[in-house]
Amino acid sequence: DLARNRTQNWRVNAASGSTVEFWLKKPSFNTSNSEREVILDLWNGEPSSSSDYGRLTLEITGGSGATFIATVQSGTAGFYRQTICSALIDKAHLQNWHHYAFTLASASSGITTRFYVDGGEDLTKTIGTPINEFSGLINGYIGCLQASPSGSSAAAYSGKLSASVDEFRYWKTRRTSDQINLNWYTNVGGGANTDDDTSNNELG
Repeated sequence: DLARNRTQNWRVNAASGSTVEFWLKKPSFNTSNSEREVILDLWNGEPSSSSDYGRLTLEITGGSGATFIATVQSGTAGFYRQTICSALIDKAHLQNWHHYAFTLASASSGITTRFYVDGGEDLTKTIGTPINEFSGLINGYIGCLQASPSGSSAAAYSGKLSASVDEFRYWKTRRTSDQINLNWYTNVGGGANTDDDTSNNELG
């Protein structure tokens, strides 16, 4: 039911945007195992050489400074491995439980990303080039890569996440700052496939 945004759970639509939010605690990094660890990897199964290629990856890095990195690609449009949080959100910040949220939506000059910590906005930036809606069936992996991404030699199932994660939510729209601030520390109901509440329908 397209009118009620009931299509697929991992829909990535440039016009309405997307939101990923979760609680995370990661006491330490072991960069000898992996320099980066994947929180979410969405892929429509198309090869990276195809104009229909669609990929959204959210990961954390064990390097210095800003630790959250995202990739959003539709064909050759979008951006690849860009930091989406401020330098204040570093490895030390991840050692305690915090709520993180990441939103994206296409803008005329690129893709506008917003990053939130414990309900408050941390960083907003516009990067890359505007994308189209991902075509085909989108599969999602939480905790590792599905396959080698464009421009990378990383193998399938690499980038395994070693951390504690809770209350993971994927929204098929860009949540506003008010919506994130009001709901980051409270329950969100399900019923996306039965209830005609608009906010439920947008929850993948």
